[in-house]
Amino acid sequence: MRWIKRFVIAIVLLLVLVVAGVFAVLLTPAGVKLAVWGAQKALPELTIEKSSGALLNGFALEGVAFNMEGFSLSGKSLSLDINSRCLSGPALCVESLTGDGIEVVVGETEPSPESPPSEPLTEIKTPIPLFLNGVTFSDISLDILGTKVHWESLTTAAQMQGNTLTLKPTEWKGIKVELAQSEEKPSDPASSPSSDVPIELPTVNIPLNVVIEGFALKDAELLLPQKQVIHEFFVKGKAGGYDIALDEVRLDAEQGKVTLNGDITLQDNYPLNLAAKANVRMEPLQGHSLTLDAKGDLRDLALNANLKGVLQAVLSGKLDVLDPNLPFNVLLTSKNLQWPIDSKAEYTLASTAINASGSLKKYSASVKTKASGEAIPNIDLSTKLTGDLGKVMLGDISLKTLGGGIDGWASVDWSKQVKWQTRLAFSDIQPGLQWPEAEGKLSGEVQNSGELTEQGGWLVRLPELDIEGIIRDQALDLSGQLNASDVKGKGDLLVETNGLSLRHGPNQIDVSGKVDKALALKLNLNLPKLSASVPQAGGSIQGNIGLSGTLEKPEAALQINAKALRWEELVTVQGVSIRGSVTPLPIIGGGLIVDVNGVKAEGVEVKSLALRASGDEKDQTVSLKVDGKPVGANLSVRGSLDREKGWKGSLYSSSLTTPVGPWKLANDIPLDVDFTSGAVDIGAFCWMQNQSKVCLDKPAKVADSGEAQLSIVDFNLDIVQSFLPVTTTIEGLVNANANVAWKPNTLPNLKASVDLSKGKVTEQLDAPLTIGWDAVNIDATLANNTLNADVLLALTDNGKVSLNAVMGDLESKKRTLKSTFGIDNIDLDILAPALGEDTTLAGMLNGKVILNGDLDAPTANGSIELSGLRLQSLAAPVEVREGQITALLNGTNGRINGDIKTPDGDLVLTGQADWKDLNAWLASLNVKGQRLKVVVPPMVALEVSPDMTLNASPKSVNVNGNVSVPWGRIVVENLPASAVQVSSDVVILNDDLQPVSEEASNPITVNANIAVNIGDDVRLEAFGLKTNLVGKLDVASNRKGPNINGEINLEEGTYRSFGQDLQIKKGQILFNGPPEQPYLQVEAIRNPDAIEDGVEAGIRVTGPADAPEVQVFSDPAMPQANALSYLTRGRNLDSESDGNAMTSMLIGLGLSQSGKLVGQIGEAFGVQDLTVDTSGSGNDEKVEVSGYILPGLQVKYGVGIFTSLPEFTVRYRLLSDLYVEAVSGADNAVDLLYQFSIK
Repeated sequence: MRWIKRFVIAIVLLLVLVVAGVFAVLLTPAGVKLAVWGAQKALPELTIEKSSGALLNGFALEGVAFNMEGFSLSGKSLSLDINSRCLSGPALCVESLTGDGIEVVVGETEPSPESPPSEPLTEIKTPIPLFLNGVTFSDISLDILGTKVHWESLTTAAQMQGNTLTLKPTEWKGIKVELAQSEEKPSDPASSPSSDVPIELPTVNIPLNVVIEGFALKDAELLLPQKQVIHEFFVKGKAGGYDIALDEVRLDAEQGKVTLNGDITLQDNYPLNLAAKANVRMEPLQGHSLTLDAKGDLRDLALNANLKGVLQAVLSGKLDVLDPNLPFNVLLTSKNLQWPIDSKAEYTLASTAINASGSLKKYSASVKTKASGEAIPNIDLSTKLTGDLGKVMLGDISLKTLGGGIDGWASVDWSKQVKWQTRLAFSDIQPGLQWPEAEGKLSGEVQNSGELTEQGGWLVRLPELDIEGIIRDQALDLSGQLNASDVKGKGDLLVETNGLSLRHGPNQIDVSGKVDKALALKLNLNLPKLSASVPQAGGSIQGNIGLSGTLEKPEAALQINAKALRWEELVTVQGVSIRGSVTPLPIIGGGLIVDVNGVKAEGVEVKSLALRASGDEKDQTVSLKVDGKPVGANLSVRGSLDREKGWKGSLYSSSLTTPVGPWKLANDIPLDVDFTSGAVDIGAFCWMQNQSKVCLDKPAKVADSGEAQLSIVDFNLDIVQSFLPVTTTIEGLVNANANVAWKPNTLPNLKASVDLSKGKVTEQLDAPLTIGWDAVNIDATLANNTLNADVLLALTDNGKVSLNAVMGDLESKKRTLKSTFGIDNIDLDILAPALGEDTTLAGMLNGKVILNGDLDAPTANGSIELSGLRLQSLAAPVEVREGQITALLNGTNGRINGDIKTPDGDLVLTGQADWKDLNAWLASLNVKGQRLKVVVPPMVALEVSPDMTLNASPKSVNVNGNVSVPWGRIVVENLPASAVQVSSDVVILNDDLQPVSEEASNPITVNANIAVNIGDDVRLEAFGLKTNLVGKLDVASNRKGPNINGEINLEEGTYRSFGQDLQIKKGQILFNGPPEQPYLQVEAIRNPDAIEDGVEAGIRVTGPADAPEVQVFSDPAMPQANALSYLTRGRNLDSESDGNAMTSMLIGLGLSQSGKLVGQIGEAFGVQDLTVDTSGSGNDEKVEVSGYILPGLQVKYGVGIFTSLPEFTVRYRLLSDLYVEAVSGADNAVDLLYQFSIK
């Protein structure tokens, strides 16, 4: 026995020495390399390109690969670093474990035999502590049976002591998961539970205490197969024994954000306590939040959920999820449910309550809600529901709506074959509460039943339809019955009715008969008063439609007549007649005659329309004749139909009547419609008017792709004369060609040219304005997403204008532009007639501008110059002897300089512009001049010295500066027509006769701030006033209108009134607001050298200009008659006759100030030109009221001032200057008056 003992000792020592030797080898770099070499020799499937380091000091492997059937692994690098100082603990400490660029592929392998079930583990523990202090795996790819996983990085740490595993904070980033493709297997149809035995849950014991301090998954993409993006998934919790505790769970995905916490015990029906909250981001529920609480075990689980947001709902109840019949008791309430959810509600449910209980074998529920919407009336709904897995019954249906109610029941049974049945009775329904045009009440009953047959067909019965009431004050009755079926589902349709009748007032529609193998169905229309049923319509319709024959060869016959049709105020039709018959099977054929007359609509009038169609599939003809304005037609079509292939025919013997004259078809147009492709082939054709032609030169195919060649030949421009003003005439011929090709999803290709031969446009002014051209050429090409255009305008006996433009990348958002615009020697003298006769206008316009860059924000380079400018015209206030204006463009900015010389001074223009942002462009212009003479014949001659600056932007124009007027002569003999302004209450209408606001008509605000200085040599002569003007005005303007502040003084002036040249002692015109509302302060006195007794007498004018107050005053003060005597005669009254004369003058002065008010009173009563004035002289002077009560008929009534005798006069105008007059007073007379003048 001793040798056995020694042998065992030797074996143990040998094993210890081998293990110690291997461990010692791995502790050195050379030993590791030796081990790597040995491993590759032992496993040919394994390759390692490089190794470094030792076991306890950290070693690394590079270029690792292992390949075998069904499995492969490769990696750029693997490293392991073990802390040797922990081994004395004893413990195993891995300081770092890293892997980079690892790829693992696992393919299909033979299934391994199933191993016998093992005893469940009750505890897992390690003999020594294990520490993983730093684990990093980067750029990892896994392919396991077609499921692909890749992540960018995984960093973690863990430790295990005894039976406790702790996962330190972990971050897993950049994960992409793509599931393997799997064949979809048909799902089993839903069936009832196979057993009523409750589910028994296993008791689960976790043999390890697991603590997760934090696990974060970030930026994950899952292809399931739709792409799902998870921004972050975070878990913190612990598990051990039978318990799992989730301290924090977060899920942040594109659809929303979810948080959860709680605990669950994996025994005794799994009691749990969970709380979750979700914030929804996906449409259309974005902005909603949902909270959910679950408590109890799975045999008695209490749920509480709350939805907040636009939709609001609360759910509470209990559920037994372990029972196959799923017993439940839930209550759902909601304040607001709507559709659509993410925009303005079209349909809403409010005060909703659903109380349900039972199980899948038998359940019941009550439902209450209030529905409303834009297209439906308000509805209060309540019902009770009972059912099981094979049927459902809605009982006690009650709908309160439109002032009435609908009651009934409905049921559906699908336990064997689907069957349904309904019965609804409604009373006092008032449709007018929702649709005002259908005001009235309805009551009635509707029954319906049906089923799906075992042979695969269907059957629907409407045994009773009975609705009656009053709509729009007309009795309404809908009654009848209808049965329809296709029992075998093979198209053997059977529709039968003993009669369906709809009556509304005098209007009636009846349907009776059946559709079976033999057809006998008839529809009668008797609508003598359409407006009774459809308020927007009018007229009458009478007719019938009959269906006869068999299903194999049906025949439809119709005859309909209508009179005095209208639709609102849009269209009226005097009469319509439709009659004919159609056989749709087996060969389509028949005849149709349609006659329409007296059609009127906005911009369209059709006296008559006649449509005739006859024939069958093989040969049919259609003709259409339209006699109307602005377009008439006489069209004829002949062709044949092949149901499988298409239709082929031609348009022949046709003509059109258009606003540009009649056009006749020169040749038949072949037409071919292909039903398979949907393409239409059109043959070559020409429409002609005299020598003018519009043609399709070659046959064209109208389809998703195709091409066409078009031309216009000798199109005489006088054809469009009717569209031009009567003062405008145009002459010339147009020739054009175009080739166009198109295909789907891209721009068409186009090559076109337009040529205008020698011609002219003439505008009849005082001197005719004629602009002629020798040639106008336009060439355009659209190809390869690029448009190239060339335009040339060569004027007769003048210069030319040219344009070359290339626009590229037309289908992109950033379109490019390269363009050259040129003006060569354009002489402005052709525009002289526009300024009137005796006008001299000269100037040469030249320029070249190059545009480049983005079409929405191009750069411009070049110049435009106007040189040799001369202007002399009565219509121009300034005479120009020599002028030159130059505009220089440089990229996105430009400058303008101008020097205009006049006989009295120079006008200098300087300005600049910037359009770097086309939506916020800026421009400025400064105008400066010295003593420029401005003449507006025959009234105004001024010398002005302007210094003004204009600044413009897309939203406003600002004008600032000053204008000095050192010299001026203003002579006004009578008011020009322009002095009459447009009334402030005038309303401007657009084309649709809608008012245009000032903001809409003037989208740009004009702001002005100009100082006007009136010098000491400005003189005014107007209506007896002769004076010098001196003063300063500040002129301002904004969107509210112009305003003037300042004053003008009248100096050294005289005013002729009362037959005297009165001297202006004091004269001021004050402005403080709108220019039409100045304030006057004027005193004018009689020449002191021509008045006796040292008295000062005159008139005083004060108040606003539109209603001044005129007073006669004197110093010293005296009665008005005496003051007026001093004013008019220079001396005091000295007799009774002088007193009477003064009285007459005072009365005349008073009446002159009230004329405006009297005229307004007359207009209010329909009397035109009502005036109160004086007439006669001396003792015969009287106050007279006169006015026109009818055109040409004048009535006068006068009362003497010094006598009380009245006088009544009637005057009637016979001819332009011939009157008959009757006078009744102290003397009676009838006179014939003729008026003439001698010059």
